[in-house]
Amino acid sequence: MAPPYGTDTASGYWGTVTSTIDWCEENYVVTEYIAEFWNTISNVVMIIPPVFLAVLALRQKLEMRLLMCNISLLMVGVGSWCFHMTLLYSMQLLDELPMIWGTSFLVYSFAEISSPPGHQNRRLQIFLFIYCVVVTAVYLLIKNPVFHEFAYGLLVVSLVVFAMKVIRKCEHNLILVISGMSIYLFGFLLWNIDNNFCPRIRSVRWNLGTLGPISQLHAWWHLLAGIGTYLAIIFCIHTRYLYLKKDPSIKFLVGFCPYIDIPKMKNHYKKRSQDNGYLPQPNCKKL
Repeated sequence: MAPPYGTDTASGYWGTVTSTIDWCEENYVVTEYIAEFWNTISNVVMIIPPVFLAVLALRQKLEMRLLMCNISLLMVGVGSWCFHMTLLYSMQLLDELPMIWGTSFLVYSFAEISSPPGHQNRRLQIFLFIYCVVVTAVYLLIKNPVFHEFAYGLLVVSLVVFAMKVIRKCEHNLILVISGMSIYLFGFLLWNIDNNFCPRIRSVRWNLGTLGPISQLHAWWHLLAGIGTYLAIIFCIHTRYLYLKKDPSIKFLVGFCPYIDIPKMKNHYKKRSQDNGYLPQPNCKKL
């Protein structure tokens, strides 16, 4: 039986690596059809849960921006799967560019948690759109991963700022936001360790033998970032509908996957047009 790890194979089914980044996982070791096996399959957490949540959002007729947050996470998961499976530059873009656009949807959703139903913040929409277009154009031109990481980091910082405002001013579930942020940040720490100490990690991986997969820190980053982002979306939906006084509740699919259940609208919501444009009284200050 072949050892679980060995020297990188120059190319496999997908040909020579053309991406500008090659991660710490050895290439084409597990199978010739997947360049980075563990970095690929770990994206399942960014594919299956958001599909479930997107279907639920459609059934419950949630606001479009909240649906788009789930679709964006799904696109990142699919793009990352394709990138790590092939290590082709075109697939790298399919992974990295949705990270920029998708995080913008989440930033906008957090910023609009306390807005009236149907409200459109045109200034913020235009700003985020221009930001994404500029980042996309510059990144396609210079092909520098550090630039992408910086641009993505700015969006994450903006998201944290809006989240802090929500925590201070709105009724919310603290466990959701703390667990989401903590899981994401821990994943980010593992990602940086993987980037900066790859030779040592590979040495440890070899010595672990069949337990080597537990040292795939970039795969752990996928799992933890996916879970953290999913919880951020859940937090955003829950807080938004608390603000709208629609009595959202947190439930769990198969005992561990949280989702938001929103009861059917009461009669006074169904008859808003007959009640002089009724709007729920806010339970948080305007952000």
